[in-house]
Amino acid sequence: MIYIGIDVSKQTFTVAYPQPKGGYRTAEFKNDAKGIHTFILTIDAKQHHCVMEATGNYSYLLLYLLTEAGITTSMENALKVKNFARTMLTVTKTDRADAALLSLYGERMRPQPFKMPAKSIMLL
Repeated sequence: MIYIGIDVSKQTFTVAYPQPKGGYRTAEFKNDAKGIHTFILTIDAKQHHCVMEATGNYSYLLLYLLTEAGITTSMENALKVKNFARTMLTVTKTDRADAALLSLYGERMRPQPFKMPAKSIMLL
């Protein structure tokens, strides 16, 4: 499984794709339906597992569309990721660095996939 780290903000989200020889390639997408669909076309549901922090309303559409596309996605508590960053002695705080950290977090911690609530619950 290849873990894709996603750092979500209000207008955009930054994605870190791990590279075979080490390091990460990053890309930025608009945080709207069109941007999310563009991102989904860059990954394979059988090979990739997306990891993001819980950011409330900013990440909900992304989480929903990834799940609907059959892509395994984990939504992690920000405190867990922050503590992981401390153990890695990470001090850089940029969207690209955060996305790469989330990818590394996925690889090392193997987070559980997020289970979407029933559609009737989401409508409430």
